[in-house]
Amino acid sequence: LIWAKDIPLSRDCCLVNKGVYQAIPTIWGLPPARLEETKCFFNGDDYCEYHLQWETRNRVKDFYHRIFTPWKVSQDSIKELERDKEILREKYNQIYQLNQDLQRKVDQLTTLQESSAAILSTLKLEELLELILKRLLEVAHLDRAGIFLFDEDKNSLILIHAVGVEPDTFTDLKGYQIPLDKKDNIIARTAREKRSVLVKDVEKMFLNPQNPLLLRLKPKAFVLVPMIVRGRLIGIMLGDNQNDRDFVTEIDKDFLASFANQIAMALENANLYSKLEDSERKYREIVENVNEGIWILDVNGTIKFSNCHLKEMLGYENLVDHSVYNLVSKERKKVLLRVLMENMGGRTAKEEVVLQWKSNDPVNVLISSVPIMTDGQYGGCLAMLTDLTEKKYLENQLLQSQKLESIGTMASGIAHDFNNILTGVLGYINLLKLKIGQDSDIGRYADIIEQSSLRAADLVKKLLAFSRGSQPGQSRASAVNEIVQETSELMKSFLPKNIETRFSLQEDLPLIKCDPTQVQQAILNICLNALDAMPDGGRLSVSTDEVEYKEVFARCPDFTTHLDRYICISISDTGTGIEAEAMDRIFDPFFTTKEVGKGSGLGLPMAYGIVKSSKGCIQVESKKGQGTTFKIFFPVMKSVTESAKGPSKSQALGGSETILVVDDEEVVRDLTTEVLSVHGYNVLPAQDGLEAIHVYKAFEHDIDLVLLDIFMPRMGGKEAYEKLKEINPDIKVLFCSGHGSNHEIDKVPGNGDLYYVSKPFKIDELVRKVRQVLDHEDANI
Repeated sequence: LIWAKDIPLSRDCCLVNKGVYQAIPTIWGLPPARLEETKCFFNGDDYCEYHLQWETRNRVKDFYHRIFTPWKVSQDSIKELERDKEILREKYNQIYQLNQDLQRKVDQLTTLQESSAAILSTLKLEELLELILKRLLEVAHLDRAGIFLFDEDKNSLILIHAVGVEPDTFTDLKGYQIPLDKKDNIIARTAREKRSVLVKDVEKMFLNPQNPLLLRLKPKAFVLVPMIVRGRLIGIMLGDNQNDRDFVTEIDKDFLASFANQIAMALENANLYSKLEDSERKYREIVENVNEGIWILDVNGTIKFSNCHLKEMLGYENLVDHSVYNLVSKERKKVLLRVLMENMGGRTAKEEVVLQWKSNDPVNVLISSVPIMTDGQYGGCLAMLTDLTEKKYLENQLLQSQKLESIGTMASGIAHDFNNILTGVLGYINLLKLKIGQDSDIGRYADIIEQSSLRAADLVKKLLAFSRGSQPGQSRASAVNEIVQETSELMKSFLPKNIETRFSLQEDLPLIKCDPTQVQQAILNICLNALDAMPDGGRLSVSTDEVEYKEVFARCPDFTTHLDRYICISISDTGTGIEAEAMDRIFDPFFTTKEVGKGSGLGLPMAYGIVKSSKGCIQVESKKGQGTTFKIFFPVMKSVTESAKGPSKSQALGGSETILVVDDEEVVRDLTTEVLSVHGYNVLPAQDGLEAIHVYKAFEHDIDLVLLDIFMPRMGGKEAYEKLKEINPDIKVLFCSGHGSNHEIDKVPGNGDLYYVSKPFKIDELVRKVRQVLDHEDANI
């Protein structure tokens, strides 16, 4: 043999050739040949050389061998072919079965894959179960399938879904419950043991024939597979085939277990998603409905979330993607930056910041901000913003009231001393005029002194009105339009010619309870302030109107007098307007923006005090360069009652009764004693409450009336009154004070219908009050 050198060969080729050559004699039934290799290609020779030798038979044997050998070989070949055919048939059947099993496995894997895709595509429970159970019927050779869900609260299995069942049947069975601890129930036992169960023949099983599932579904064979997630029971999957009792194979069992667990995972995911939705909805409702503004900022200060209250607070429809720095003015940006810098350092921050409304109006807020940290890195911040507008307004109102109270306390003390002095002056002037008459120059001088004293008394009255407004004893049913018209007449004398006035008064307005003189003073002060704001001329408008409570409350949130109707007095000008910085201080005593000597800063505070004392409220709106509007609101009187009438002019003012006069001011005490004595009364003087008690005890049965000053050293009028009431519950008392108001006697326990006269008083006013109390039957009640 000569081998081609370009073909890769090995020495095994020689062994193959030797075997072939040695087997040649066996064709004729002879022993293998003897072979001798003289040359070998693989030993370096050019070719392989073999020499063969074998034995031969005699002629007879060789003849028979040539005849029978081919027949024998053909018979053996036929048998060998039959055996090979049978082997091929077995192999084909095995391959076919393997192919069928493989196809089923592929279908099952495809079903699992499709189920996974369905689980990812929807989290709606009904839709999800319908989709995957229908696919299960196609692959697992089932006619019907259903799901029992485990309810931990009820400790029961509940039928929630089924396919392949008549709609009416499922409607009747849906919600069917099986207690987990029900021992004789095969579904409950499967759930407890967490092992699959295959029932091949229902008739051979000891099952409850009255079970609703067996009665309605009439299964012949069924399979139960527990659905488990992380060792926790989710429910039971069941299915049946009404024609094939051997419908479940070992492969199917594994598939059903995997499919059941996949359904369990889908149910768990759907349950978690439902809980997540509920949680998200709950917290969103909280965030959107909380009475606080909320924002979330990124690292650049851009708003990524804002709740409804914040948008309402700032007047925006949308704040997302807005820079938070655009919500503050340049001069106020430092405070906001301080908050954000604290957050960037990983610290919480709380600051009062003035943001800007959409219309650039300021909004006072308290920002409570916390950083949002991600892997130790600052990722933004979450803040709650509390609207301080109303709080600031109320604080300013409280501060205003405290200031007025302080000024009032000082004014009240000054007024007391002034009124005591003026009482003496006016009283003795009245006595002097009675002595000398009106025909002499002295009488004319006395009139001048009296008028000056009355002006001084009026000045003190205005000082008290500034501090606490009109006196309750002087309030009465008043017509607003008449007050405004009288004020307009007063203004004519000093109204510049370059000022246009417009009055718009609603007719038939209800009455209000106030001191008309004081309200007139309040309106006049506001109008004077308006005139000062229009040095180059302009328009002054005054109007009256009847409004509802909701309008009043919208403008005056701290207004506590809740009635249905109110009277509004509106005073507007077209002047220079009020600076935003000054708006919070316009009612502060002594605050003024005018030049030195051109304003005392008491006009508007006095108006504020008068309105407040009449249970009204005052509100101001102004824009720089566009003018100012003051609105004054008074509650409408529910009914008008006529005040107690005093004695008629023809009634005698004198008398013969005994009166105890108690006053710490000697001038006032002496004056009162002399005046009452002139009118026929017997007078017992006392310098304070303590002395009054001793005098009254000594002359209890003789004293008909006590004229009692309220503010005195050692023992004041209120305490003395209580002591006197203990001695004589029917005692008659006329209170007197230089504080210009009878509000102090309201603090006396059980005061009832107590009488009061204010210093300084005229002689006829005093004796009229004395006669009124003496003639009243229940003056002490």
